[in-house]
Amino acid sequence: MDIKSVSNAAYFPKDLPGNTKKTQESTDNKSKDQLVLSPEAQNLQKSQTQNKNLEEIKEKINNKSYDSDDVINKVADKVLQDIKKK
Repeated sequence: MDIKSVSNAAYFPKDLPGNTKKTQESTDNKSKDQLVLSPEAQNLQKSQTQNKNLEEIKEKINNKSYDSDDVINKVADKVLQDIKKK
């Protein structure tokens, strides 16, 4: 008589060859999830972003970041490019 040892490996039915389709289907369903924001939520998000940008600009003005020659030259170059396009 031949006695086989008992394994500590767990048995999961999903490992059976016939169950691979179900695993693939569940993976495909996950990729179809999507987030839809209401118009109110979209407006709120825009206003928060605009407020954040406005605060950053105010801080740069107070710190005189825009008074440097480098920034002034970049602005002048952009103005000249816009004038030349017209």
